[in-house]
Amino acid sequence: MRRTAIKWLHWLSLGFLLYFLAIEPEDVDRLGAAALATHAGVGMVFAVIVLSWFGMYLVKGLAGRPGPKLQGWAREAHIWSHRALYWSLVVMLLSGGLIGLFAPYVIQGFGIIPMLPNIPAKSFHDLMQESHELLFNLLIGGVMLHAIFHLWRHTALRDNALRVMMPKTLHRYL
Repeated sequence: MRRTAIKWLHWLSLGFLLYFLAIEPEDVDRLGAAALATHAGVGMVFAVIVLSWFGMYLVKGLAGRPGPKLQGWAREAHIWSHRALYWSLVVMLLSGGLIGLFAPYVIQGFGIIPMLPNIPAKSFHDLMQESHELLFNLLIGGVMLHAIFHLWRHTALRDNALRVMMPKTLHRYL
């Protein structure tokens, strides 16, 4: 059950990250205020997913183990890269939430769910916006390295690493 839940959270998180690559708050000029409202609303939904996944990690630790074929640096990289991804997701979401809390205007998720009454602190808001964008870019880089690492494991070590996180219907293609 836990492995199934983690697979769902893993692939949902990837979908959300791809959405955030496509729709950024800067798109307000092009798409209108609905872009910011949608970004905030989807961020709130993503926060529930990430916090669920992070809670599982805090309670039970990493679900995946390095496996017998990973040795030396690769074994350590497996453990530390997964920990880094868990924590970076939370920090990135926290920075996004702080943007909403300290915005000079009320941000409403999906145009209806207020993040909270705004706390006026424009310079902190600006700092959080810059931090959030930087953290997101670093997270995307980490996700790309994560994917490359597991593709390397699957192809070079032939340890079927991708089967662990892929739905069974896709196993025949691996």
